[in-house]
Amino acid sequence: MKKILMWSQIILATILLTMLLSSCETSEAETNSGATQAPMQKLPVDVKVVQASSYQQDELIVGTIVANRQVEIVSEIPRKVISITFKDGTYIQKGQLLYKLDDADLKAKLKKIEAQLVLARTDEKRLSELLKTQAVREQEYDQVLSTLQALQAEEELLQVELSKTEIRAPFAGRIGISKVHEGTLVGPNMVLTNLQDVSKVKIHFAIPEKYIGKAKEGTKITFKTDFSEESYTAQITATEPHVDAGSRSLLVEAIANNPQNELRAGLSAKVSFPTISADAQAIMIPSEALIPSPQGYTVFTIKNGTARAQAVKVQNRTESEAMILEGLSSGDTIMVSNVLRAGDGVPVQIVSAQ
Repeated sequence: MKKILMWSQIILATILLTMLLSSCETSEAETNSGATQAPMQKLPVDVKVVQASSYQQDELIVGTIVANRQVEIVSEIPRKVISITFKDGTYIQKGQLLYKLDDADLKAKLKKIEAQLVLARTDEKRLSELLKTQAVREQEYDQVLSTLQALQAEEELLQVELSKTEIRAPFAGRIGISKVHEGTLVGPNMVLTNLQDVSKVKIHFAIPEKYIGKAKEGTKITFKTDFSEESYTAQITATEPHVDAGSRSLLVEAIANNPQNELRAGLSAKVSFPTISADAQAIMIPSEALIPSPQGYTVFTIKNGTARAQAVKVQNRTESEAMILEGLSSGDTIMVSNVLRAGDGVPVQIVSAQ
């Protein structure tokens, strides 16, 4: 009986000890659970609300300024220059007399022809009347008429020769420096001076073949010259029909107004050629918001109080700003501080917003 009582006490003690140990473990678990569920400290950050805006990207190309029209003034006939009627480097009008060549012999021949024409016309008129009454043979009249027509043709030829002794401006423009003087015997195709129309100028430049689709008629470009910081505007008017096989480039022509005659043919032009469409949109963000990686760039956006990693496509980047083409939208809030301490899903506390 005593043994039974003793074993009962041992069993009861064991049960009580087990319950006590279980209670301690439960209390410790609850304590640990309460520590885990304590709220995490939020990361303080500065943010910026981004907005998309239009932008332009240009390719800097060196071109050449060409006169709108230019011509070499030459003589068509071998004659001596008897007068020069312009001042070097001045502006002249269309049709203005530039050079007068010796025409004394041509005028003498023309005078002789005119005298012969008077007689030939008289003979033709008289025989024409006689032919009506059949007083002369038709063959005699034909000979007189042929003589008259030959003299008329010779007169026209002399008039053409005389017109060539007056060298006139084919269009209005600025005349160059005369290469000959009075008394100079000039020959056919001998260059006497140059004439340029610079009321407008052409800009010739070559673009890489990848930009061919951007060189459309009417597209505006800007350019500068070495002699001035002023920026000029021109409009594309034409392109060559083929791409140069050696340089893989396309020659483009643009025209700019030149009312003050500041732009001169032969000058170099630093052309800013637009390579992005006019309605292109981009978002500018501070460079410190970018996180580089082997796959590209990432930024942290703020959504519902937490940081979210977002991959972006960067077009251009400077020390202070970066141009984002893809990955962000207008109205997105991005982190601009503590980005290296952040992680995807980390809660944040906004300190200041730009």
